[in-house]
Amino acid sequence: MPIRPDLQQLEKCIDDALRKNDFKPLKTLLQIDICEDVKIKCSKQFFHKLDDLICRELNKKDIQNVSIVLISFGRCSRNISILGQVGLLTLIKQGLVQKMVAWFEKSKEVILSRGNSKDEAVINMIEDLFDLLMVIYGVNDEGKKQVVESFIPRICALVIDSRVNICIQQETIKKMNAMLDKMPQDARKTLFNQEMLILMNSMGERILDAGDYDLQVGIVEALCRMTTEKQRRELACRWFSMDFIANAFKGIKDSEFETDCRIFLNLVNGMLGDKRRVFTFPCLSAFLGKYELQIPSDEKLEEFWIDFNLGSQTLSFYIAGDNNDHQWEAVTVPEEEVQIYSIEEKESKKLLIIILKNIFKISKREGKEFIFYFNASLEITNVTHKIFGANKHKEFNRKRGISVAKTSMHILFDATGSQILVPESQISPVTELVSLKENPNSQKEFVKPPEYIKNSTQGDRKTSQSEIITPSKRKMSEASMIVTDAEIFNLRSPLHSSETR
Repeated sequence: MPIRPDLQQLEKCIDDALRKNDFKPLKTLLQIDICEDVKIKCSKQFFHKLDDLICRELNKKDIQNVSIVLISFGRCSRNISILGQVGLLTLIKQGLVQKMVAWFEKSKEVILSRGNSKDEAVINMIEDLFDLLMVIYGVNDEGKKQVVESFIPRICALVIDSRVNICIQQETIKKMNAMLDKMPQDARKTLFNQEMLILMNSMGERILDAGDYDLQVGIVEALCRMTTEKQRRELACRWFSMDFIANAFKGIKDSEFETDCRIFLNLVNGMLGDKRRVFTFPCLSAFLGKYELQIPSDEKLEEFWIDFNLGSQTLSFYIAGDNNDHQWEAVTVPEEEVQIYSIEEKESKKLLIIILKNIFKISKREGKEFIFYFNASLEITNVTHKIFGANKHKEFNRKRGISVAKTSMHILFDATGSQILVPESQISPVTELVSLKENPNSQKEFVKPPEYIKNSTQGDRKTSQSEIITPSKRKMSEASMIVTDAEIFNLRSPLHSSETR
């Protein structure tokens, strides 16, 4: 097996950073391509040096240095050899997973010290930590077992902690679902204990106030993955006090996860009324520049849903993917990337026009302007103000030949997830809306929804400051994809960690 002299400096680079506080050698090392057949020899003391360096930088709260060390180790991890043995296996035996638990706890202290604000450096560091964790998870069954037992409860606790920024919670829940998908059957049994049952109950409650549809989906997916279908039927009534909500959850099938989860979450968010933190509206059509965006091809998906997320201050939706492997593609428009927006009525439709600061890319399509067409009766102005800010709203003053009487409409969802428009004058006050934390016996009567005009054509820091790339394409079976360490750690360099995601 060939030995690259420059890569043999890995442990020396760690020494320089630890003893001289010199991280330049590690940064230089990151720019070297690593081949699978390259062998990197390290001493038995390498493990302790690595731990001392990461703990020191975490105590100093030097987030970028922590990322440099994590990425450097992650990229080289499968090539490391210690005393002639496979390095990662030796490190796992030495207690690497337990050390990573300590790194995680120290990282959580940093997260909480920064408050609920969105801190790109901290988000990147957590991503780097979990990328390394996924490499260890894929080494062998012992690595999987240790990671599941040590990290699943901690990730659940992080996701339900309202002090933690939503972006961090989104990243951790995605990694957790990836672990759960490849989890050995015997490891699932270790999760079914009193501590996890309490955490699962809290995760069910977290769905109500998550404030982001993608995070809600991630929590639902995790609950489904951590339990068998039989356990799900038994526990759903504990997680959700209202019978029709619990029944909707029990109706989620793995094979139809996206559409079943949409029905469930539309029902949950709709029944919260004005207390909800995710507002969902059916869209007639959507465009990115000159490109029309198509609804995912699924016979159970009846509407092109657009989610207005108050917690994450984003607008998000799913579109049809480019191939059979990626049938659902997630698109997220964050507030910080919006330059200006307008809302106007035209030809009995309501238009939401969003002008972006940078080019937005969705696969081969790109543009700097989103246009969404809604039914004119939908009230989207207030929630759009809450997400993107009233200061970015460009008022359109046009002369009108006639006065138009407007009626504020509310969207409700019945037990099947179908949307219903109800005039504000016909809806009860907020105090009379059904609360999911109550146990009402009375049943609500819903009016028949009107016919909608449908469009005839409907059926990671990896971003530079000049463009926005859409989030990864997700499907329940796909969100759990395990990626090799080479693919994970070659995606980016921490030297540019200050760039906008």
